[in-house]
Amino acid sequence: MKKLLTTLLLLIAVALYCNELTSGRYIKDSRIATLDNTVFSLDQSIAESERKNYEAAIDFIKLHEGFANGRAYRCVSGKLTIGYGHVIQQGESFPEQISERFADSLLRADFKVSYATANKLYPEIRGSRKIVLAHFVFSKGIGSLLKSGLRKKIDEGGSVDEEFAKWCYYTDCKTGRKVYSKVAANIQKWENDMWHQDDILYVKAELQERGYR
Repeated sequence: MKKLLTTLLLLIAVALYCNELTSGRYIKDSRIATLDNTVFSLDQSIAESERKNYEAAIDFIKLHEGFANGRAYRCVSGKLTIGYGHVIQQGESFPEQISERFADSLLRADFKVSYATANKLYPEIRGSRKIVLAHFVFSKGIGSLLKSGLRKKIDEGGSVDEEFAKWCYYTDCKTGRKVYSKVAANIQKWENDMWHQDDILYVKAELQERGYR
């Protein structure tokens, strides 16, 4: 977080300096540059980020969940699962082995529900952060989000970085103990990085609003 704040402060300093040199017409940092005939739209950029990262989340889930050759298996929590992390519900039945195409459709249906749940809970949060919340709901459940320190930090407007780090453990279904998981740690790093992905867009919008173009 400190590194991110340092970067943002540096970008603002560069913007102010370049504004003095060019009478506020062009900033040479390519991440925040806007030409006189180019209008930067925060809403459009955030919407594009959300669409792009929606697919990125699907790909990431496939990567960390695995396919298990299309056969049902027990996840680390002991739940019967199939495809890319689909927990088999009571009354559901599947062939002994499903195709990757069918697993993809299951995943997209599940993630669509997770996205809708996150959107209902936090309609004001958009872009990459909405995708993070949808992924959190998908991988840990809405109950975990509602009871988490992450939700408290979001509601209070505080830093969420440390909260992601708390989810690097899983409960062993045999012993009931908390076990550190490198896979879970990688997932939380992905969520944390994704949470901050749109920060530069807000900096750019603020600079434009102040007339630093």
